[in-house]
Amino acid sequence: MTEPVKIEEPSPSKPWTTAGAWLLIAAGIAVAFAHNFSEMWERWFPSWRRTHMSLYDRIVEGESYYTHAPLMPFVSLIIIMLLIRHASIPVRPRRKAGLAVLIVSLLLHLLACRARVNFASGFAFIGVLVGLILTLWGAVALRRLWFPIALLLFMVPLPDVTITNLNFELRNYATAGGVAIANFMGVVAERMGDKGNQVLLDGDKTLVIANVCNGLRTLISLLAFGALYAYVCRLRGAWRIGLFLTTIPVAVVANSIRIVSLIVIADIWDVETATGFFHDFSGVLIFVLAFLMMFGLERMILWFRKAVGRPAEVQPLFHDIRRTDEDEGQWSRLVGAAGGRVGLTAVILVALTVPGSLWLSLSRPSVWNKQMAKDALPAIMNVVGRDLNSRERVLDDKTLTILETRDYLYRRYDAGSQKWIDVCVIFSQDNRKGTHPPDLCLEGSGGGIVAKGDVIVDSVVGRGTVPCRELIVQFGSGRRYFLYTYKCGRRYTGSFWTQQFVIFFNGLFDRNTSGALIQFSTPVGTSVSDARQRCVQMVRAAIPYLDKGLP
Repeated sequence: MTEPVKIEEPSPSKPWTTAGAWLLIAAGIAVAFAHNFSEMWERWFPSWRRTHMSLYDRIVEGESYYTHAPLMPFVSLIIIMLLIRHASIPVRPRRKAGLAVLIVSLLLHLLACRARVNFASGFAFIGVLVGLILTLWGAVALRRLWFPIALLLFMVPLPDVTITNLNFELRNYATAGGVAIANFMGVVAERMGDKGNQVLLDGDKTLVIANVCNGLRTLISLLAFGALYAYVCRLRGAWRIGLFLTTIPVAVVANSIRIVSLIVIADIWDVETATGFFHDFSGVLIFVLAFLMMFGLERMILWFRKAVGRPAEVQPLFHDIRRTDEDEGQWSRLVGAAGGRVGLTAVILVALTVPGSLWLSLSRPSVWNKQMAKDALPAIMNVVGRDLNSRERVLDDKTLTILETRDYLYRRYDAGSQKWIDVCVIFSQDNRKGTHPPDLCLEGSGGGIVAKGDVIVDSVVGRGTVPCRELIVQFGSGRRYFLYTYKCGRRYTGSFWTQQFVIFFNGLFDRNTSGALIQFSTPVGTSVSDARQRCVQMVRAAIPYLDKGLP
């Protein structure tokens, strides 16, 4: 006969000890993650730094894909309070497992601070909460509270480069689908280019399908609120998971309806009406439509199950985990769990993380700067036996706000006959913000990326080959060709993530952690291949100078 499993209950502690432990844990987490929450806030509200704007404009302006994010902590806290009030949550600490999760999460946070990867710190914060719940309250408590903790995932912004790539793909599908449906409805509409975001209508009208119309914002927001809807709906088990997964097609369908409506309004009235009031109104209407579709799907599932003789048993929320008389004093037990040695251990671990996170989050000045680049690149560049004169140029304030740096060199080399070549070298104070993919600034300034790909520039003196990325961007009726590469230490790469990893590992081994985005651009004119060849020739001419000037 086996002996019953003994459940280890936390020893009672003095109220002031318990209160102090909770206060120190909360304060330590707040300080350790302060920098990361500050960065998340600026991703939620991209115009927050534009202090000349009104508070309302600073909140609503900019292409934010996480306008729902500030609500997530409040919704999560409300659900946690409801669960503690109505559900049975026994205190059965799993200290070894909890401390393991807590330590790994705090180490991940420190690593993310060093690598300047903010979204990883966001996930680490959720891991810290999971570790604390396991350590202080146990596995049963984690099963009760898993949903409000998981809901916090929707407040963590994805990396800019991921958003950019998703934008490009989704916008292609959204534009193509919208034009196809409009044509089916009898509206004469044509897409400019195979992957363009401009729609040509009768009467020489041109409608631009912007990033905010591509469905990504709708998809991210609906996944968050779709999860919340599925949690409180009347379905259970696999049906509830299925309803949550339908948020993806619901978002796609709702967004397609929005784009078609924009095309129809622009065709019947004008582009200003479609992109003005109706654009903003349809942005709100799309969420109403999506929630009505989800509500309708839930009703259809309930009707279907009833029709096949297996009606769903509608039960109240938390019905299977309701508190009983045995759970009297539950709140005091949960609060008191932070007392004693286990609470002190959690306090020490969090406290040890604070100085490390503050130090690792400090901006580190780049060894390279614009003066070094200015001295390295000659004002008169010899390209394929021809001397090209140059003049200095200035980036606009909106672009500089996005870059969060003014450490750059921007020159235009004149090749004659509208065949100028711009050279822009951007440095970053913390080797990250200024050296993000140029897609973000180009789209933010009104450009539409038509195509992108990899290019290997060969025959570079002293180096052989330089890997690059190319972009073809539509600005109004004209196009520009962009060719860029990242210089990280002694290496060149066309990959943003490779650049980040190289800079990170250079820092670990006390090597040069400087990074620079080197970008070349020229008008496309009538031939993309000609524009590409001009930029490739400039890369071959400029890189040897930059190698010497930026060691």
